[in-house]
Amino acid sequence: MSAQAGVVTPVAGCGLDRARAVIRTRLAPLPVTERPAAEAVGSTLAEPLTTGTQLPRVDTAAMDGYAVAGPGPWWRLHDTVRYAGRTTGALVLAPGEAVRIATGAATPLGATATLRDEHIVTTTVSGAPVVMRAPGAPVRDDTRRAGENWNSGVQLAAAGTRVCAALASAALSAETETLTVRGPLRADVVMTGDEIRVVGPLAHGETRDSLGPVLPEFLRRCDIESTGLWHVADGHDLLRTWLALRSSADLVIMVGATGRGAADHLRALLADLGADIVVERVGIRPGGSTLIAQLPDGRVLLGLPGNPFAAVAALLAVGPAVVDALTLRSPGATLWGRLSDAAFMEGDVTRIVPVQQQTGGVWRSTGPAHTPHLAGLIGSHALAVLPPGTGRGTLVEMLPLPH
Repeated sequence: MSAQAGVVTPVAGCGLDRARAVIRTRLAPLPVTERPAAEAVGSTLAEPLTTGTQLPRVDTAAMDGYAVAGPGPWWRLHDTVRYAGRTTGALVLAPGEAVRIATGAATPLGATATLRDEHIVTTTVSGAPVVMRAPGAPVRDDTRRAGENWNSGVQLAAAGTRVCAALASAALSAETETLTVRGPLRADVVMTGDEIRVVGPLAHGETRDSLGPVLPEFLRRCDIESTGLWHVADGHDLLRTWLALRSSADLVIMVGATGRGAADHLRALLADLGADIVVERVGIRPGGSTLIAQLPDGRVLLGLPGNPFAAVAALLAVGPAVVDALTLRSPGATLWGRLSDAAFMEGDVTRIVPVQQQTGGVWRSTGPAHTPHLAGLIGSHALAVLPPGTGRGTLVEMLPLPH
């Protein structure tokens, strides 16, 4: 995987929509792989999903009842039962005959309909058991006909479609056990900062790592799988050493060191390495220092701000675009909502705030979210993207939060 030939000119300080567009066009896609359908959830189809067989493959009973031959009004009953998945021997129904049948069982040759139990009464005629349609019962056939769901070679999903649980299940129903996909996207997560402590009591000036342990939940919301979490102290050489480690991940998520402060070495390191910085900053608040670069070895680096809420806001805002670019996914539908309490936002920067959906469907802010922690997300359902000039009743984009 590599960027376009030559040095890619970074896009500096662009708005969110522009940043997403640049990401989707500048980053080269991952190679195609073959995955069992059950293991492909979260990936993206590189080839269309087409059916390998018709469904159902043969006529089957949709309900427990009786397979009957002919119009009736009564049918002589065989003394056998047709069960799903069992070979019960050859049976051909002659007109005026019926056989007990279980849901999912193949109907015998000669059957013209399947009548469900509640529409049937049993009796005898000349001492022989027969079945009849119950008085007032509807005339209804509960047979699933061969191919009524689909025939062989039918396209169920186009290339670029996200593989969800329903798609994986449909592939198995269609006898397509292996899917041709890109992804799922795998990422190494790196937390930077001398002040970050993972375990043990805090020393003076230290802060707890309250983001690293939960970041995989937010990554999964973007269809990114975390391969592991590393903590690296501040320092140009330390970051260089870590990035030099060989990794099978497609993406590096680096939290912190993206600003221009005395302890922020990531931008200088990327310049030294000859990385292509695709997006240099994003016009959002919080999260403006977010950057996207392509490393010389082909991996993509997504640099997020060090403050927890800023990192989450930036990840949910641009992470899906990174997934779209690397897997050639067709962008999903955007969730929109109307805010009942949005105040006018001064300035030219898009703001991202936590919101909660109210009864009736409107959304309301859950209060100010402070960047050093995620307490502002408690009880929130989404993050609202508020462009300049957003006011009460404005239709705005919503970034769903993980449950």
